[in-house]
Amino acid sequence: MNEPLSSILDRLLPPEAGEELRRNIDAAIQGYLERMNLATREQLEIQEKVLRRTRERLEKLEKRLRELEDSESDPDPGTDH
Repeated sequence: MNEPLSSILDRLLPPEAGEELRRNIDAAIQGYLERMNLATREQLEIQEKVLRRTRERLEKLEKRLRELEDSESDPDPGTDH
């Protein structure tokens, strides 16, 4: 179990609560958290990096597209455009 939940559980359960009860509660909480389909911090950081790289690439492509569009709209006087 993650540390904050474990410490909360320790404070809520009386000292005489058995280890088996603690394990059962821990398993129930873990099962609930897994069903929530939450992303880990590591997964989130990986997706942030992917998004950042994708955004940078998109900005470069948009800049290149603007340059190409500008070059087509302002042809050199010596060409047949």
